[in-house]
Parts: sequence; C-alpha cells; structure tokens
Amino acid sequence: MKKTSISFALARFVFISYLSLAVITSILVINYVLNSTNKEYDKIINREISTITNNYKIFIEQHLILLAEQANTPLYIQALMQPDANLGKVQDFMSDLTLLGKQYEESLLDFEGNTLHTTTKDINIDYQQFTWVNQLLQQQQNNHVSAVNISGAYYWSLAVPIYYNNQVEGVLVANIPIDFINQQSQNSRLNGLMVEIIQDEKVLTSFGNSITGRQHLEAWQQVGVVFRFTIDDTALNEELSRLAFQLGAIILIAIAITTFLTYLFGYRYFVKPILSLSKATDQLDKGDERINLTENIHIRELAELFKKFNLMTEKVAKREDALRKSYSKLSCANDELKQSESQLVQSEKMASIGVLASGVAHEINNPIGFIKSNLSMLRDYFVDIEKYYHTSLLNLTNETQRAIQQDLAKKHDIEFFLKDIPPLLESSIGGVERVTEIVQSLKTFARIDLPDKSIVDINEGLNATLNMVWNELKFNCKIHVDLKPLPRIFAYPGKLNQVFMNLLINAGQSIDDKGDIYVRTYVKNNDIVVEVKDTGCGINPEHLSQIFTPFYTTKAIGEGTGLGLSISHQIIEQHDGRLDVVSTLGEGSCFSLYLPIRSNETESSV
Repeated sequence: MKKTSISFALARFVFISYLSLAVITSILVINYVLNSTNKEYDKIINREISTITNNYKIFIEQHLILLAEQANTPLYIQALMQPDANLGKVQDFMSDLTLLGKQYEESLLDFEGNTLHTTTKDINIDYQQFTWVNQLLQQQQNNHVSAVNISGAYYWSLAVPIYYNNQVEGVLVANIPIDFINQQSQNSRLNGLMVEIIQDEKVLTSFGNSITGRQHLEAWQQVGVVFRFTIDDTALNEELSRLAFQLGAIILIAIAITTFLTYLFGYRYFVKPILSLSKATDQLDKGDERINLTENIHIRELAELFKKFNLMTEKVAKREDALRKSYSKLSCANDELKQSESQLVQSEKMASIGVLASGVAHEINNPIGFIKSNLSMLRDYFVDIEKYYHTSLLNLTNETQRAIQQDLAKKHDIEFFLKDIPPLLESSIGGVERVTEIVQSLKTFARIDLPDKSIVDINEGLNATLNMVWNELKFNCKIHVDLKPLPRIFAYPGKLNQVFMNLLINAGQSIDDKGDIYVRTYVKNNDIVVEVKDTGCGINPEHLSQIFTPFYTTKAIGEGTGLGLSISHQIIEQHDGRLDVVSTLGEGSCFSLYLPIRSNETESSV
C-alpha cells in the first residue's frame, strides 16, 4: 500500500474539497450566466427575426398595393370587354409596367381564367390549374400570394382581381422571383443568420451564409410557406467558453495557492515534528545514541506525545543496557551449549552406530566363518574325488568296462563338472573373503572410542572408511588411492574415521555427474598429511571463511545440517592438528588434514 505524508494528505484533502466546491460553484455560476445570456441573446435574435419577417411582409404588401393600382387601369377593363380591339394597346402598356422600379412577369386573365396577354417569354402558364384563380374570379379572395414553381424556378405569385361594376371581370398576376424578397435585407441583419424558405418540407431558397445552430420557424399560413431562421451560436459559445476558462483558471490558481499554503502549514506543524519522532525512533531501533525531542511545540497533543516519548526512551535505554549484559552472558553460554550438544549428539550417534555395527559384524562373522571353512573342506574333498575318478579309469583293464564307464561319464557330464566345479569353489571362497574384509572394515570403522587415545594406523582407518562409503561414491566417482607408509600415532580412531567419512561424503556430493576423488597420505615436516581432493563444483570464495562455522551450510534445506565440517574441525583440534582447504569455483576442492607426529607417542610402522 502506497504511503503518503500528513502534509501531502492535508493538502490533497484541501485541494479536493476546494476543487469540489469550485466545480459546484462554477457550474452554478456558468449555468446562471448561460441562462441569462441565452435569454438576452434570444430577445435580440427574436427582434432581428421579427424585423426581417416584417420587411418580407412589407415587400409583399407593397407589391400587392401597386399591382392593385395597376388593376384599376381602364385599359385592362376595355381589353377584357373587347379583347380583339384592345389587345395591341394592352401589349404595349404591359411591356412598360414596373413594380417599385422593376419589371416582372405579368399576366392578364379573363373571367374564365384564360390568359389574354403575358409578358412571360417562351413560357405558357396554365393558370386554370390553380384553385386560387377561380377563388379570385368568384370574389372569395381580395388578393392572393403564393409560391409557385414555374419551369423549375420558384416565384412569388401575386394576383389581384379586376372589377367592373363591382363584378370581377379578370385577374392581374405578377410573378416575382422568390429571391427578390431578400434584396432589401442584404445588410448586416443577416450576419450570423441563415434564412430558408420552405414549402411542403422542401427548401425553396436560402439567404445568408450556410451555418448550423439553433433554429427558429416563422410560418406564413396564408402564403403556405415557412421561414426557417438558423442562428449561428459560434461567437456566443466562444465567448462563453472563454469566460468559463478564465473563471476556471482563476479558481484553479486560487486553489493551488491555498493548497500550497496548506502543505507548508501541515509540513511545519505536523510533518516536521513527526519526522523528528520517526528519526528518534529509528535511532532507538538501531541502538544509536538516543535523541531528546523538543517538547516546546505549538501542537499540544504532539508536545505531550514527545514528553512521554522522552521518558520512554530513558527507560528503554536503561533496560536495554541491562538486557545487553544479560544477553552477552546468555549468548556465550548458548554457544558453548550448542557446540557441546552437537558433539554429544554426534558422539552418541557414532557410539550407537559402533555398537550396532560391532554386533552385526560379530553376528555375520560366525556364519561367514562356517561358510568359508566348509567351502575349503569341500574344495579338498573335490580334489580327492577327482583323483579317485581318474585313477579308477586307469585301473580298468577290461575295455568293455572302460567304455561303459566313459559312456556314463559322458552321459552325466562328469568331465564338465570336474572342470567347472573348481572355479566355482574358488569364486565362492573369494566372495566369502570379500565379505570377511568388509566385516573387518566395519568393525574397524565402528570402533568405540575409549576415554584415552590409543595407537592408531591412519591408513587402516582410511581403508575401512573407504570401504564403508564406497556404496555412496561408486556411481559417479572414480576413487584414486595413494597411501604411503605412515607411523602409528596416539589418537581417537572412531573420531578420525568420522572425519574421513565427512570429507569423502562431501567430496562425492560436490560432484554432480562424473568426477574423480584423490585420496593420499604421506609424511611432511613431522606431520601426517591426509589429502582428499575432488573435481567437483568447488566452493565460492565468499563462503570459505564460514565453512567450519556450526550450522552453516550451502546445501538445500533438508540436505545438510551444517555440522559435518564443524565437528571435523573440532576433532582435528582435539588432536592438536589442523584442517586446511583450497578450492577453486568450478574446478574442485582439496582438504588437507595435518596430524602431528610426537616421538614419544609413535610406533614405527610395520
């Protein structure tokens, strides 16, 4: 779990608290500003839309008024009454007609809706298809305005009836391009607006730049069109974003300054005293000279804590001093007890093994003696039988009897038996002698030590030990033995055999696959030297100084106790000798055991 300091935690708490408060406040303020701004902005936009819509209505009304004035021209009534006589005049008159200074396509319709004359070129419009023509002729409408599609282009179709004696005699129609309605509004009013004229969900035309944003609809029910105003909120949104950013920046700067001041406050009044307490605790834990904490601090609880800590450290120092003295005495006693215990356990173990091995060797020795004696007698008996067989063959004078004897011998493989039995007896006697030798080695190795030293043949004990550990080493080790003649010395034979066994077993365990073990004995400078050298893995130089330490081992858990070399080293010291080791990592180790030869305690070797 990740740890943090009090000042940082306090600063983080203040930062999160202020940040949460600032976020809530900012949301409320920004929401209020947005609502207020949108309301004011909507008022302005609605006013602009209303102005533009009114301008469009004024445009249509002005053209209707002018068209109605034109419809009161007497020439139109004459043409309707006498079309053939007045058609040329009407054509000349209509060719020069304008509405607000602009010429538009105008058509004169008779009382049946047929076109008498039109200024439209190359386009024949059938006005009878429009229902509003019939409504005007039947005086159901005073005028008419609609958006019509003429040859793929959209027009404002303005129509007024022509009266004569309060009767409708015809209709005057003017078709104004639909885009002309916006000509008088091409000014700054369309900045940030897009106006679309829609009829039956189809956009007929649009004014202004193509933009996206909020939309406002203005329906002309009588005309059958809808004006859709799209409002560009980009500038407003940018301004609001800038305002929110500035407000957020101011709030963050204020929070950062407040957090930093909180951190400094927490560090000065909380962290520094606690750090000093932690430092004093570490020194107390390491056993260094204790530190008296300053009790004159602003925080009352911490001052009380420091006072109690100083009293505690004083008591701990006194108890630690007394404990250190007691521990020193106990440690020395414990070390002595461990060494004595390990030697006692090993001695008892070896004594038990010696008693058991001596009993087993004695029990094996008797039947082995019987077997060896019986095999020797059987060999002698067989020699007599063999002599008897050959002599009886020579003494047979009758050829018939000799032939019968030879056939019987051949039938029962007597000749084969006579040749095969002697080697079998010799092999069995050799095996019995090998068992006798192993039993003797076992008795020699398991010899129970007496309280006093006795005359010992080092080579004899080493051979006995080699025979005992041979089964452990024969699978992956080749043993090379070179034993020189040695004088006999006074020693503890059982303990020396234990040392030999430890060195040989360690040498075998250091060889992983296949290797060699060299065992040598010789005399050097009034010392008997026993060398055990292997081609195993060797010992790391860092571990060489600790291999004779009790319970120290580099083997895996459960494979070694760490007492073998320690006990061996102590046994050699009991003989006033020394145990040296030379090792190269990856090449092998060589243990050299030196036993002093004292002239008043030796006996010449035989």
